[in-house]
Amino acid sequence: MPKKGNLQERLYFLIFHKWKYGIAILRSKLYKNVKSTRIEKIIYVAREKDKDWIFGAKVRRLSRYSSLNATAYYHNKLRNLPDADGYYYIYQNYFCRCIRSTPNVLNKKNIVMFTHPTWSKKYSKTHVVWCLNKADSVICLNSEIKEYLEEIGVKSSILKVMHIGTSSEFFYYHERKDGGIGFCSNFGTRKNPDLIFNLVRNMPDKKFYLIGRNWEDYNKFKELSQLPNFTYYNNMPYESYPDLYSKIDVFVSPSTLEGGPVPVLESMMSNCVPVASKTGFCPDIIAHGENGFLFEIDSKYQDVIPLIEQAYTLKTNVRNTVLEYTWQNCSKKIDDLFIN
Repeated sequence: MPKKGNLQERLYFLIFHKWKYGIAILRSKLYKNVKSTRIEKIIYVAREKDKDWIFGAKVRRLSRYSSLNATAYYHNKLRNLPDADGYYYIYQNYFCRCIRSTPNVLNKKNIVMFTHPTWSKKYSKTHVVWCLNKADSVICLNSEIKEYLEEIGVKSSILKVMHIGTSSEFFYYHERKDGGIGFCSNFGTRKNPDLIFNLVRNMPDKKFYLIGRNWEDYNKFKELSQLPNFTYYNNMPYESYPDLYSKIDVFVSPSTLEGGPVPVLESMMSNCVPVASKTGFCPDIIAHGENGFLFEIDSKYQDVIPLIEQAYTLKTNVRNTVLEYTWQNCSKKIDDLFIN
């Protein structure tokens, strides 16, 4: 049970959810097979609707570069998982769901990637922490997340810090020369949409490109979309991302909370200069003034604009500074977690 969490949250979990996991645990014990010490076949788990988005790309590439017999599996309700020796869950809530839909996973080796805290009534802090402690390893995308999970009750022995990878082949080097300014994210309040809006509005001489989904839900989207220096690439296939990044010289990540964010790494692999808020792994991979620029998560557009202007003067080959963060290296580290 987590060290912290309010009584109401704990009671809700106990009344509405924990008994269901008790049934799942009992069902898991009915299976004859036990956790194998020899790992040969592993499944990377995601939802069907993740296929054309970042989660889908992650499971495809991580499974492709695995030295084990690894395949990606997609199911929107996360049911009917194929039998395997181990499972990798691309998002923490997926593991919670799979314990109940496929109890036999508890007899296998389970590795869960924790992206960032996204607590809700259905998946509360108490709920998710209880489930994570059933996993063999929990991958934290940065050291700050690891410390946070320890504080809320996840066993420190299962927490592993691993900066997620990207492809040095898929994302190619491009020369920076009179390119635009880019953003890449699904819409959400933690993506700091007002900062994006204010940057576009107050830098009329620069072209801005937003790659993402669901930005129509932003209450200022109509006004944003009518700005002449703004282009929205809505729900584009992931395969188009490298060419879109080639239009960008400076990539801005304004989020107030992230685990990654992976688009920062993708853009850096494309030789874009990152200007990013101090969240997720950005402080780990960006050396301020050397291969990019960092700002506080509560910064205003007046604070960020000078950093963007400095980014245009940076001569560093940004791609060279992130070449170690590849899918191949990341997949090998995950293989090692399964085997050891």
